[in-house]
Amino acid sequence: PPAVSPFSDVPTSNQFYKEITWLRSTGITTGYPDGTFRPLAPIGRDAMAAFLYRFAGEPAFTPPAVSPFVDMTPSTQFYREVTWMRSVGITTGFPDRTFRPGASIARDAMAAFLFRFDDAGLRDR
Repeated sequence: PPAVSPFSDVPTSNQFYKEITWLRSTGITTGYPDGTFRPLAPIGRDAMAAFLYRFAGEPAFTPPAVSPFVDMTPSTQFYREVTWMRSVGITTGFPDRTFRPGASIARDAMAAFLFRFDDAGLRDR
């Protein structure tokens, strides 16, 4: 890990400093525009999709012109990433055709997403 933190709110003494700075060094996370990482903030389902898309190496993907989710449009932040996850079978969304991009990700759903990510052979970045 770097001797100086790339995030103003993540000191080198943070319990997960190594892991957080690894995320930054690989491009999986960019943090927030103000230079913070916000380590204790919950992560939204949309941001989680962005992490997985970047972890897969930002594969070439053209998002659909019509959203498969009633609560997202092509102009929604992380639309490409979320619809990519759907295209490779990592997510199906909810039965009501929503993705709920702003909702926090539950641990059980995260386990399912990571399993499907690995099962699809996307882990070997």
